[in-house]
Amino acid sequence: MAYTLIEQREAAFHDGWAAGTSLDDVLVSECFEAITALENRFILSNLGSLGGKKLLDIGAGLGESSVYFALQGAQVTTVDISPVMVETVLKLGQRYGVDLSGIVSSAESLNVPQGSYDIVYVANTIHHVEDRDLLFSLIHRALKPGGMFVSYDPLAYNPAINVYRRMATSVRTLD
Repeated sequence: MAYTLIEQREAAFHDGWAAGTSLDDVLVSECFEAITALENRFILSNLGSLGGKKLLDIGAGLGESSVYFALQGAQVTTVDISPVMVETVLKLGQRYGVDLSGIVSSAESLNVPQGSYDIVYVANTIHHVEDRDLLFSLIHRALKPGGMFVSYDPLAYNPAINVYRRMATSVRTLD
């Protein structure tokens, strides 16, 4: 797969992040059940039962969401641009006793069977995507008729997010 220069930098940054993170530091339930997990708690309240649902987690990072959804009974495919992130997610799934499928891909190169997922979940990823129209068309293509797309992302016009972005340079990519 040929990545753009930005995608290459994103993959390398996230490979390093995953390689430097212990599985003991990946907090699965806290990302959905903590009082501070407002976005994910809202999303969960709207998803209903995940038992037997096919779920695609795009930009899965360290895998908190993929593993959490699998623990709730979903059949999860985890996707990330970073091969080391995908490897980390699969190891995290093994640690929690859940089976996950993994795909190394940029969001804009996603190639999954048409109409195969009940839910597509994207968290903290859309701001990394250059061609959002393409991403949304690929998400639409991946969803079964009547499927659900859920997402949250830091907003560029949020002043608190912008302060964080200026301060947190070592945990963010240039792009």
